[in-house]
Amino acid sequence: MPTFTLSTNLSREAVPPSLAEELTGLLARELGKPKQYIAVHIIPDQNMTFGGSADPCALASLSSIGKIGDTQNKTYSKVLFELINKHLHISLDRMYINFHNLDPAYVGWNGKTFA
Repeated sequence: MPTFTLSTNLSREAVPPSLAEELTGLLARELGKPKQYIAVHIIPDQNMTFGGSADPCALASLSSIGKIGDTQNKTYSKVLFELINKHLHISLDRMYINFHNLDPAYVGWNGKTFA
C-alpha cells in the first residue's frame, strides 16, 4: 500500500510517461513490497515556488505501513532524488520529500483496513 505523490510546477509535457513506472519499480525494490501494492501519483502544472523562485521544483511524500524510519529514509531520499533529477532535471535542493509511517488500522483497501 505504499503511496508516492509528486507535485511539480513542470508542465505535463515535461514529465516522461516512464517516470511513474520507474518510480513503481524503485519503490517496490526499496520497500520490499509487491509492485501491485505501489501507488504513484504525479501532479504536474502546479502553481508553486521553492525559496521564492518559480524555477523547477517539487514536493513529494512517501507513505507506507512499515518500512519508513530514520535509516531507510536516508536511502529512499537518495534514490528518489536521483531518479527524479534524472527525468525531470529538478535540482536536488529544490525539492522536499516527506515520509509517513502509517498505522495499518488507518489505511483502507478493498473494503477493509490492513489491521
